[in-house]
Amino acid sequence: MAFGHFQKDFWRRAIAAGASTPMEKQAFGIADDIYEAGLLLAYLAFVPFCEAGIVDTLSLQRLLENTFRLDLEAMREYCLADDRLEEAVKFLDLGDRAGWQLLQAMLNPDFRKRPIAEAVLNHRFMTGTAV
Repeated sequence: MAFGHFQKDFWRRAIAAGASTPMEKQAFGIADDIYEAGLLLAYLAFVPFCEAGIVDTLSLQRLLENTFRLDLEAMREYCLADDRLEEAVKFLDLGDRAGWQLLQAMLNPDFRKRPIAEAVLNHRFMTGTAV
């Protein structure tokens, strides 16, 4: 039952995003995984570098999606103003803001513009060449 609900929700979101053909729906599924990986990357960038208890998964996702509507530059400015979030900003700022650039690409509202997994893994932020 739960999987069927997940599957219906997934197809509904795919169609709402403009994926109508089987190939577009497959591309949406892959891009949806990249989006979720972007949320995980954001979590891994914030939780270890912030004061304990300041950021949790749900509040970070709400901040990204609802408050800033996936505008990572606006979120960066907000985080800069809060000393408790400053170290996470510094981490994502490495290599001329390479972390923010990667997050913005992975969390692109248009699923067609999100990078493929290979591009994410080869991004300078992920390879360590951004330092």
